[in-house]
Amino acid sequence: MSEGSKIILNAYEELCSYENFEKAFKKARKGKTKKQYVLEFEKELEKNLVKLSNELIKEDYRPNPLKTFILRDPKTRKISKSDFRDRIVHHAICNIIEPYFEKIFIYDSFANRLGKGTLNSIKRFDEFKRKVSKNNTIRCFVLKADIKSYFESVDHKLLLKFLRKRVNDARIMDLIQIILSNHHNNCLGRGMPLGNLTSQFFANVYLNELDQFIKHKIRAKYYIRYVDDFVILHKSKKILEKYKLRINLFLAKDLKIELHKEKSRVILLNKGVGFLGFRIFYYHKLLVQKNMRKFNKKMKKIRILYMKGKFPREKVIEKFEGWLAYISHANSYKYRKQITSQFNKIFPVNSKIEITSVKKHETFNHKINYSKIDFSCQKTLHHLKQGLNVCEISEKRGIKISTVWDHIAELIEHHYLQLKEILSNYKTKKILKNIRSPDDKLKEIKKRINDDSITYNEINCVLANLKGKHKKKSIIYFIEWLRKANCYRKCYDNKCQRKICREKFQQLAAESQGLELTKKEFLKLFNNQLKICVLSEKDKKKFVSWKKFKEKKSLEAKNYKKKSKNTLSEWIKQQA
Repeated sequence: MSEGSKIILNAYEELCSYENFEKAFKKARKGKTKKQYVLEFEKELEKNLVKLSNELIKEDYRPNPLKTFILRDPKTRKISKSDFRDRIVHHAICNIIEPYFEKIFIYDSFANRLGKGTLNSIKRFDEFKRKVSKNNTIRCFVLKADIKSYFESVDHKLLLKFLRKRVNDARIMDLIQIILSNHHNNCLGRGMPLGNLTSQFFANVYLNELDQFIKHKIRAKYYIRYVDDFVILHKSKKILEKYKLRINLFLAKDLKIELHKEKSRVILLNKGVGFLGFRIFYYHKLLVQKNMRKFNKKMKKIRILYMKGKFPREKVIEKFEGWLAYISHANSYKYRKQITSQFNKIFPVNSKIEITSVKKHETFNHKINYSKIDFSCQKTLHHLKQGLNVCEISEKRGIKISTVWDHIAELIEHHYLQLKEILSNYKTKKILKNIRSPDDKLKEIKKRINDDSITYNEINCVLANLKGKHKKKSIIYFIEWLRKANCYRKCYDNKCQRKICREKFQQLAAESQGLELTKKEFLKLFNNQLKICVLSEKDKKKFVSWKKFKEKKSLEAKNYKKKSKNTLSEWIKQQA
């Protein structure tokens, strides 16, 4: 018998084992460790798990009634929530039977499976659309389908029949039947509660029959399913219409469910296909408007709680960065820049905030600063980092060479590019010798240089670098600069102190959002008014160059080698 066709025999003892329940508990509490019901269960964890295990062994386990509530997110859904002890049982069942079914599921089923998920299914869609349209050279059609009231329509008898193909243990099947019957519906013997782990797994088992029909009977090559949403890509609209009729007949006859008439149709990819929160076209993806509205509503609720002091700033940043990570998979650069630049206005720092993750604050502050740069400049910076030169960027973006140079000058002025990355030291020194003030005109500087090899654009870059040094910048920029040029070099051997100072700096950055200073103003503030650095006044104001720091480190390394050689030679003498 092949590995894929293995059947679960006499696995009930393994399911009821304490080890399996301990593993199930850890999975059930994930992301809910601070919930009151989890803390209460955990107080007497061993006793509660043994009790649950004994109930299953004696076969007198009965689940508690489901708690039902309505969720509008954005469409109205009836969610049924199981008691925590019942959720542990659900995880215990899935721990045993899921690995056997995982082997028979098709590759392109992406819901509730390890290593799959929403974003991987979107990537797979992109891969399929390129293959069907032959790199976007021919028309591509998509059958976008949705099953009508899927979770409420699942037939229990059929589901149990499909489960018995792999599970030959009567006691496991009886337990599954008890869990299914705990959900009360208008139609007896039908439906599963939305929200249960078992429901998610059973949904895949039930629709695996559809997957096998589409892949082996219809032989559709480019098919993706996510729970009850699925797509089939093809170059022929007529073939997809035939597929739709055959699928509907199969669902009605073999699974006793049907396609949603309004949501199931064949669409030309040019018009955009709505799939898992994105609207997908040939060359780009857009965010679905209802998801953006949903996010805005959520942020308004969080803002009310934040202003009352009931929602910490770090959690707000977590939620916000999660949304930014999700929307980065669509063409949403301008939208991301807009909402990032507005973040500090919507969530102002009113009181002293608690910082537990310094790195999180540093990266987020960097994002806020970066969002202030013009979008076109950001694109130029992206191409420069890819290794393209000015002419290549101009050709790729369809803009003038002079425009690219203007972007480079702006990036240098805002310190997102270093001058040495663009110009040689020889040219930089020659241009600097002939600049008398940052307000000098380019023509005057060019006359003084009297060298045809140096262009106006190169002079503009050096001038931008000078302007950047004298320009007012955000306190976040100077904090980063001071930590690299001061803290790292002076307190290199004292990591604990650097960590303490780092937290103090982020506290200052969070409380001084929007504050802009010159370098002199910042150093005056740091040396005279702030109590961050623990060094003496003399050492605090003393500047350590990178050259001196490297010399000191190399000397320390040599001394360490000498000491280690001496101790080794002494040890050899002792052994002799």
